[in-house]
Amino acid sequence: MSILPVPDRQILVRKASEDARQYVYRVIKTCILNLFLPPSRKLSEISLAKTLEVSRTPVHDTFFKLAREDLVDIYPKRGAYVSRIDPKRIEQSVWIHIQLGTSMLNSIYVKRPEHSQLMTLRYLLRQLDDTLHQDGLHSPFQIIAEYYHQLYILGGNMEMLWNSIQKNDVDFFRLLHLAAENPVVAKGFYYELANLTDAIDERDGDRASQLLTGHFSRILLLLPPVRTKKPDYFN
Repeated sequence: MSILPVPDRQILVRKASEDARQYVYRVIKTCILNLFLPPSRKLSEISLAKTLEVSRTPVHDTFFKLAREDLVDIYPKRGAYVSRIDPKRIEQSVWIHIQLGTSMLNSIYVKRPEHSQLMTLRYLLRQLDDTLHQDGLHSPFQIIAEYYHQLYILGGNMEMLWNSIQKNDVDFFRLLHLAAENPVVAKGFYYELANLTDAIDERDGDRASQLLTGHFSRILLLLPPVRTKKPDYFN
């Protein structure tokens, strides 16, 4: 049975610019990435269509679109299920983040962003710090993901690169979400990104690259304990 236990009901509000297919795709994908629809959960066209107040057609089409993005598995005569997290895809994503992240930092170094342009990163760090003191009321996952996004914006003309990375990062982001549920791990993320921001601000390119590489490498090290805690979520 498909349910959408989203804590923020704004997710379910249909935007004026969205047609039915765009709306259903956005909501279901958001719910999967944020684990409101966890791995292995069976998806029901009927219940989702009823919840989202649309016909079954856009829901049906969304299942196949998300299947192409490795977020939904469709089995003949059995139905559709939220895909499990694939550790191999996470390893590939980490490798890509390290390789492209180093190039992105070099671009930031060459571009020489103003101190004021780094305030967006510091604002996100303040948000993350505030979230860590709310006793788990909100997940820091979205803030950390947005921090990565802002790094590529600072690199200049890298929005297309970021969008391409995101398409291959679905399992990486779900691992990040699960890992960040642990307050100790989330606090470690905060300090790593704060140190990275300081290195960028101080134009210490070598240190920034080392910190970025270390950050993503440590995320990969979190895979075994998270997988042990949530074995049904992984292949």
